[in-house]
Parts: sequence; structure tokens; C-alpha cells
Amino acid sequence: ISAVVNDLFYEGNLLDGISEMDRSPLLDWLPTLCFFNVNGTEQIERDNSFYNMAEVYFIIKLIQSLIASGIEGSMIGVITLYKSQMYKIYNLLSAVHSDGLEIKAVQVSTVDAFQGAEKEIIVLSCVRTRQVGFIDSEKRMNVALTRGKRHLLIVGNLACLSKNKLWGFVIHHCEGNNCFVMCENKTSWVHRLRKENECSSDKRKEAFVDCGKSGLFE
Repeated sequence: ISAVVNDLFYEGNLLDGISEMDRSPLLDWLPTLCFFNVNGTEQIERDNSFYNMAEVYFIIKLIQSLIASGIEGSMIGVITLYKSQMYKIYNLLSAVHSDGLEIKAVQVSTVDAFQGAEKEIIVLSCVRTRQVGFIDSEKRMNVALTRGKRHLLIVGNLACLSKNKLWGFVIHHCEGNNCFVMCENKTSWVHRLRKENECSSDKRKEAFVDCGKSGLFE
């Protein structure tokens, strides 16, 4: 995570105060930085705040999968640039009856409100599918990319974000490190992820990374 931020905003001059050993992955098959391409559609509320229900549903399933894999809800934070998206995610999480208290312990917030806070796992919902919007701001992008201590899971639209120079760099980094997932169907991916205990660590990571090109979403 820090390598991307360092190259984007600090010209490689940022020094890590914590070693990789001190912040090892919580799940050995889960990349520390990963981009999930979700082909949803942005919509707008009367207050001009955007939301994307495809991302909302995917994020709910993603959180359920993480908790099913042993992650505590209090370790997870979900951030987005738009209040409408924040409320959609929060309300749907609150309506989920499975996993009880762990689901309710997940923090959902806007990027601006989350400044100064951190979580072990951050899920970032980018929302927009036509124009990049607020997330084009270098300051907001810096905050969004640096809230995760161990894992940053970015959920967004490839076609939209790749038009932006900064986001194009992030996506290229994820692709180069086999941490890019085409999420055409959220359900199949979730079922595969929940089977992670049935195979070795290497096989788990391979299945996770390759799920978008192996027929798992068909």
C-alpha cells in the first residue's frame, strides 16, 4: 500500500516507520492491495450525492466473506466519497442478520470524516462510472489510500477510473502484482472465497487472484 502512495504523492521519499513483518496480512491469501472491477451504474439522489448499488451489494458480500473467514467486524472500515453511498452501505449492513454483532461492528464513513482514523482492512467504494468526480482530488485520494493498516480493497469501475492519471497508476500497479479482479458476478466469487479453508495458502491466493478469468463468474 505504502509503495503506491509513496510513488504517487511523495516521489519515493516516504520512509516506512513500520516493517512488513509488523503488518503482515491478516489472511495469507488476501492481497494487501487489490482492485475489484465492478460494472455498476452511478445514480444520483436529489441532494446531488451519488450512489452505486452494484458496488453496495458487492461490498456487503465481501464483508460477509471476510467475517466468515475469521476477521472481526471492528477491524473493517468502509469508506466512500459520497454520503448517499455511505448510507446505502450502512443501511444494508444493518439489515443483514447473519454474523450479528460482527457485521454491526464494521465502520462505514465518508473519506473526509475518516481522515486521521485507520482500520486493519479498508474497503474503498469509488462509486462513479461516468466521471471520476470527487475522487480525482489528490488530497482525498491520499487519505483514501492510506487508511488501511494491512489491506486496502478498492471497489470501482475500471473503464471510468483508468481515464484518470492517478487512478490509472493504481490500477496498473494492481494488475502488475496479480491483484486485479474482474467481478462480473459477486455470488460465485463469494462462494469460492468461502472455500479457502479447503486448500493450501498458495492455492487460495491463486484462486482469489484468478477468479475473474477462470469462469467463476459465469
